[in-house]
Amino acid sequence: MKKTVAPTLIALALAAAGMSATVQADWYLGAGAGYAEFSDIERNNSGLDGDGEAVSLFTGYNFNDYFGVELGFNHFGQDLDTNALNLSAIGRMPLSERMSLFAELGALGYDVDAGEGDTGVAPMAGLGLTYRASDLVDFQARYRRIEDMGDSGKNGLGFDTDVNNYMLEVVLHPNRGDSTPPPVAPVVQQPAPETTYETRSVTADGSIYFGFDKSDLSGESRATLDEVARFAQQNPNYQVELAGYADRLGTAEYNRKLSERRALAAKDYLVQRGVAAQNIQTAWYGSELAEGQTEEERQRDRRVDAKAQATIEVEIVE
Repeated sequence: MKKTVAPTLIALALAAAGMSATVQADWYLGAGAGYAEFSDIERNNSGLDGDGEAVSLFTGYNFNDYFGVELGFNHFGQDLDTNALNLSAIGRMPLSERMSLFAELGALGYDVDAGEGDTGVAPMAGLGLTYRASDLVDFQARYRRIEDMGDSGKNGLGFDTDVNNYMLEVVLHPNRGDSTPPPVAPVVQQPAPETTYETRSVTADGSIYFGFDKSDLSGESRATLDEVARFAQQNPNYQVELAGYADRLGTAEYNRKLSERRALAAKDYLVQRGVAAQNIQTAWYGSELAEGQTEEERQRDRRVDAKAQATIEVEIVE
């Protein structure tokens, strides 16, 4: 016996979509397992069994705490080997923070392989109990009654049965959570702290070394001067001092010229790296301050000392 209640159920679902939700909207996915009892089955086909296993997959949408819609796929096994789709309106009554009762009313479209097979739509109603284990997971038990599934007069080989369907189900709610914002503590205005500023000096220094009778820069020397250039870029109010030296080998005049070339080589490199020439002071002392007696000590005399200094304003909060 075929039914035509599905259009009415669809109309109810569309009307519900226009309702204002009182809580955060909640969609869900679920699966269930149980059994189906085929009552009052007319055994025109000898050997049909009166019950079988049942499984289901379903999805739904809760518009608020009390009303939702659900679409599902159902399979009833054994002799009646049935695949079915159902559309239901769900009404829910909370019993506590975690427990609720629900009822459903809808229609089930079925495709049965028993006998010569049959398809149709049957009315469906149900009751269930839900336990909310967490924001993500529910467990529920459901009973459904499906009326007049099948057609017993179909070529004399059909059947007509009511179905009692008992299921245990797991339901997932991916976006469900507490929609109530946490209480906001009152903001107490604090007096604004008193801010003062203090001028401080910051420095960066290093020495670069040269080979005997040389004024060209090594890779290591360039790396040291790069640090001085970075300091100047980060501190606009800066000054750089370069002092050239030589070891005691050779005449005093020659060593003075050599230390000058070394200091100017360092200055030229800093200018190439973006340091303003007017902010660089150079001096050269030749060998007059040289102390080295051994080759290792004389190596330390062949150098340029670089010192960068800047003044900055430091904020002091009291």
